[in-house]
This record gives sequence, structure tokens and C-alpha cells, in this order.
Amino acid sequence: MAGTQETGHDGPVLSVDALRKTYPLPGGGRLTAADGIGFRVPRGGSLGIVGESGSGKTTVARMLVGLIRADSGTIAVAGHVRGSRPPRGRAARLARAREVQMVFQDPYLSLDPRLTGRQCLLTALRLHGAQAAAADERALRLLDQVGLGSREAEARPHALSGGQRQRLAIARALAVDPAVLVLDEAVAALDVSIQAQVLGLLEEIRRETGVALVFVSHDLAVVQYITDETLVMRQGRAVEQGPTPHVLADPQDPYTRALLAAVPREGWDPAEAVRTVRAR
Repeated sequence: MAGTQETGHDGPVLSVDALRKTYPLPGGGRLTAADGIGFRVPRGGSLGIVGESGSGKTTVARMLVGLIRADSGTIAVAGHVRGSRPPRGRAARLARAREVQMVFQDPYLSLDPRLTGRQCLLTALRLHGAQAAAADERALRLLDQVGLGSREAEARPHALSGGQRQRLAIARALAVDPAVLVLDEAVAALDVSIQAQVLGLLEEIRRETGVALVFVSHDLAVVQYITDETLVMRQGRAVEQGPTPHVLADPQDPYTRALLAAVPREGWDPAEAVRTVRAR
């Protein structure tokens, strides 16, 4: 199995410092989507970014990948600072893509509906320079790695289940051996049993390859399972961050406590949850 690319760097594989992003408002002024966000993720580590809708967590995820340009701040992968502007030249663009890959909530955003699962992987592999024979062998290994067989390999996305499509999207992201895999609500649309399968798959992949995970989610149970560190965002700012067991078991910020109070569980009182949220 091909593993994650060697970085030759002893520090964190992903270093983020003072990220800031604002958007103009129709009536004047600016909306701050992210302000002063910073964190570190080691090789094989996993960070969860949580918060309610509009907290800025998806904006941070898209800045990591390069889909959104930060106003200020730095993002470094294996010590190499990623420029705020898209690189010029095909080789530079491909090299940048190999650093960080993203898996979206909706796999259709990254899967070509005209291609079979195998063709989807072959396209990504050949784009990044793999020769035909090597690409075919690697595609089969990737499909096996994410638990897809020969039937799924020859099926187009519409013929696959939601969980199978997400597995294929993960395989496609892993095809270029990224150092960092960003997952934006990647299991939110799946049934609970399928969520568990995909999360187990991701846990296994990071142990085997050393890829670092950044998991953006509103689901605290998912974050608790898959992440080592958690960053809690509210209105574009980090209100709390630290080891996941500490943040979720003993939250210090009222907003984090409100998020936890809103999670349904045995004996859960919706009215009490509403009162906690209003009092934050």
C-alpha cells in the first residue's frame, strides 16, 4: 500500500496561524467569518472544528484547501507555507493539490457522474503522473482500502449507496497521498450505522498512512470518536480548544457547554437545552 507522502519535516504536518476572512455586507460593513484562528495537527493526528451553522468552521476548511483566499494569516503544510494566491503552472498546482485534499458532505461535488468508480480513481492518478499499469493497480488497492469491491468499481455514482459514494470520494482524495485530509460534514448525510463504518474506515486509514485529518462537524459524538483535539468556533472566533476528551467532558466556555446541552441523550430535556443556549 502506498502511504502518505514523506514530508521530511519533524514539526506539525499542518500549522495554521491567525487566519482571518471577512466578507462585504450588502448594506455596508463586513462580516467576519474567521478571525485569529490557529492550530497545529501532527502527522497522523486528528483535529475537530465544531460550532453551530454560521460559526465559520466551513470557511476555515475551505481556506485550508485553497477554495477561499484568507485575508491574512498563514497555512503551512510540513513547514511549507501555502501562498494565498493559486500557484502558476500545472506542476505547481498539482503539487499544491497533493498537500491537502477535501471530502465534502455531498460526494457528487467531487465525483464525475459519467465515470465508474475505477475510472474516477484512474483519472485522478493519471492526472498526477501515474503510468497506466501502475495507476490501474493503485486504483484497485484504493478501492479495497475503502471497502469497495469489483461491483462498485464498475458502477457509476448514481448506482452506489450514500455510504459507498462517500467511500469512493475518500479513495479519490487519498489517491494523491495527501499530507492532510479535510472532511467537511463528511458523514452528516449518512445513516448512523453507515456513519460508524465510515468513521472506522477513516480511523484505520490515518493509522496506516499517517495522513492528518481535519474534521469539520456539528455532530459532537462524531468529533468525540474521531479526533484528538477540538477547536470550538463561534461567530468566526475560537472560544475553546484543546484535547477532545477535556473540551467535551469539562468545557470551560459557556458556548461549548450550550452545544453539549443541545445534544440529545438519555434523560435529555429540550426545554433545559433551550434555556442553556439562551443563557450563553
